[in-house]
Amino acid sequence: METFSTVDWLAQNWAELLIGMMAFVKIVVRLTPTLKDDAVFGKIDSLISWFVPNNGNQ
Repeated sequence: METFSTVDWLAQNWAELLIGMMAFVKIVVRLTPTLKDDAVFGKIDSLISWFVPNNGNQ
């Protein structure tokens, strides 16, 4: 029987976890009334988009 550690699971599912975390944070940011957190999220979102470009918009 093969052991399956948490590190292995995180390594295999990091992209899905990142997308889920970004969706959750975006909901929280949209619910707050300040614009400062919108700007911070926008910078983080831009940084992630730079690493993972969306080629569907070309």
